[in-house]
Amino acid sequence: MTLRTLFIGLVLLPLLIACGRVADTDTLQRDLQVRLAQALPEGTVSLHELQRRGSQSDSKAPDGQTRRIVYYDIALRLNRDFDFGGWDSPGVAGLVSALGAGPKGLVGITAGGNKAGDLVRVHGTALYQRDGDQWQAVAPGGYQPATAPSYASNAPAGRAATLLDAMRKVVEAVSRDSAPTQAAMIEEELAAAHAAIRARLARAADGYAIAAGPERGQYLRFVQALSSQQGARTVPLVTRGGDENLRLLRAGKVSLALAQGDAALAAYQGSGEFAADGPEAALRAIGSLYPEPVHVLVAADSKARTVADLRGQRIAIGVPGSASRLTALRVLRAHELADADIRAVELPLGEALVALRQGRVDALIQVIGVPADSIREALSELPLRLLPLSERAIARLSTAPSGLFAHRIARGSYASQSAEISTVATAALLLAAPELSDSEVGALTRFVFGQGGDLTARGSAQGAQIAAANARLGLAVPQHPAALKALEAMAAAGQ
Repeated sequence: MTLRTLFIGLVLLPLLIACGRVADTDTLQRDLQVRLAQALPEGTVSLHELQRRGSQSDSKAPDGQTRRIVYYDIALRLNRDFDFGGWDSPGVAGLVSALGAGPKGLVGITAGGNKAGDLVRVHGTALYQRDGDQWQAVAPGGYQPATAPSYASNAPAGRAATLLDAMRKVVEAVSRDSAPTQAAMIEEELAAAHAAIRARLARAADGYAIAAGPERGQYLRFVQALSSQQGARTVPLVTRGGDENLRLLRAGKVSLALAQGDAALAAYQGSGEFAADGPEAALRAIGSLYPEPVHVLVAADSKARTVADLRGQRIAIGVPGSASRLTALRVLRAHELADADIRAVELPLGEALVALRQGRVDALIQVIGVPADSIREALSELPLRLLPLSERAIARLSTAPSGLFAHRIARGSYASQSAEISTVATAALLLAAPELSDSEVGALTRFVFGQGGDLTARGSAQGAQIAAANARLGLAVPQHPAALKALEAMAAAGQ
């Protein structure tokens, strides 16, 4: 060994040792217990086993900061019976946020409630930031949701191939830059054609096409988790969201659809965005899946303490045509903020979070199930704070019939959320097409709401909240009689 090599080794050794000190097992255990105490009621779980699995540099760390993501496996033992899927209590959201786990990293959550002695196993992440010679725990490490699978198949032969070639020429002849309106028309028609083809193929194979939502969205991940179960005969369809889903269902292009309860109510009544369509008296729900609370987010250092404080500020309210956008406007009006009292910015959630981080908006409003992974991920880059809705506004918004109900986002649902947040929520509904028979609806009800499935481990963070006991909570439209009959039979059987 040369003197130069020895010298370099002596210089690097302290650095290597320092890197190895990032959250050893004892430190990790202490930090996780603090987070669990914040996320779940005292005495709910105890740590049964913890194994540190290494760490790596956080490539998404803000400029000038050094961060590392620590990976670990943890087993938690239930000290008492506990329902992680309760709509009004902390549960999966607390675990996901406290332990930095993706839904597929949670195994052992049982629909309908867990029993004392059950083990819940978690593949988690913890995020640490260097502060001088020390490493400090920050918001738990996030995860990247799996990209929705493509539904493209092998190129068809014969006339189908000829039609596709002709359509491709039309698409290539229209430039989005020079003819944006025509390009948008083509995209809408292609999306509608794609959905119609998938729906017909699914029904032909005795399956059920479910209009879900956009890629990486919660609706799509739920339907994918449902469809991955043994015996499933469901086909998830990528769509633009609940409003489009309701129109696909009405047009007979899908068998099932997911939508916000307040949007479904508007479609049923023929009001709001659906006024031109007229009432859809035949619209029926199989059941409520999980609550979608209104999130009002600001930067942690914002002076706003209430929604009313957002007067005159730039607020990201969602995109035109989205059910969330309409709900956001209702929330603002309930706080006596008219359209002229704010500067509305129309952005989807992902872009709105970036704009909030860059200071281009002052707040955002989104209707989304808890925990929202995009919000969790944003918390690792920017300290955010949830604003509560006023009790007066909640009373106004939840007055029947509205499709909204009073709700609280449980303490610990997001990292650094030390108090529960008063808000309103709407139920994510599973809706059925009129042509489905009573036997089909009954079978689907039992499949979706039956106990024993672990939809959380299959990729849906809201999967634990889907249970027969919750299926009538927040229903905004009439329930299909066959679904009600199936649920009553399940309750009588103790399921």
